[in-house]
Amino acid sequence: MTALFISTVVSLFSLINPLSAMPVFISITNGFPKDHLFRTIRRTSIYVFVVCVLSFFIGEFILNFFGVSIHALKIAGGIIISRSGFQLLNAQHKSDVQGPIEDESRLKEDISFSPLAMPLLAGPGSISLLINLAIQTDDLQSKSVVLAGIFTVCICIYLILSSAPYILKYLGQSGLRTLSKIMGLLVLSIGIQMIVASGRSLFYASI
Repeated sequence: MTALFISTVVSLFSLINPLSAMPVFISITNGFPKDHLFRTIRRTSIYVFVVCVLSFFIGEFILNFFGVSIHALKIAGGIIISRSGFQLLNAQHKSDVQGPIEDESRLKEDISFSPLAMPLLAGPGSISLLINLAIQTDDLQSKSVVLAGIFTVCICIYLILSSAPYILKYLGQSGLRTLSKIMGLLVLSIGIQMIVASGRSLFYASI
């Protein structure tokens, strides 16, 4: 159970990657009063938790409704996660949506759900990972461990966004790029592993 918790936290944190979201977050919340800023951070963390939990619990039912097989999900999820890994390796995981997010944020009073929680933080990669975890965990104890992992990641999101100006000042853009590349390698490995595992299962099933 400890291994499941650690793998959930590391995988989900790497995909959500609030560190690389900090420059965009600081940009679109520039000028917010302190109470409004922390209210936005709190709501964003809660929304990410809700999105992740819903993906974990109802994602499999949606797949069954549309007749999507588990192996198809793993391959598609692996491709999406691998793409996120490539973007992290090129330091573009969050900056590729910076323009639309900034334009949208100017027109909205509350930006905590959209665009902050989705798509800036909880995107297709994290949703695919959680659906895959839901399929792999079939007992209550394992599901509770995954939920604890999701909650831990959301606490990290709150702490990181609350300290974003100080972290960015301390690490600088070069430090964030280095961390993004490390996480990108991990995320890319997760995506490839999902594709390989699903391909192996399909191969043995066809024999």
